[in-house]
Amino acid sequence: MKQKLDWRLIILFLLICAGLYIITESFLMSLGILLLLFVADHFVQELQERKRNQNKND
Repeated sequence: MKQKLDWRLIILFLLICAGLYIITESFLMSLGILLLLFVADHFVQELQERKRNQNKND
């Protein structure tokens, strides 16, 4: 299953991480949060795809 990257979502994730970096001054924590956001987005898209396929089969 190929996932598309939404550029608006990527910009939002980067803005969140930039704000977190400004608040905490920790680059590694900001990078970790960015990775967690991308992983969570992947699983949400996968869940939506499963529901779409399940509804299509019914």
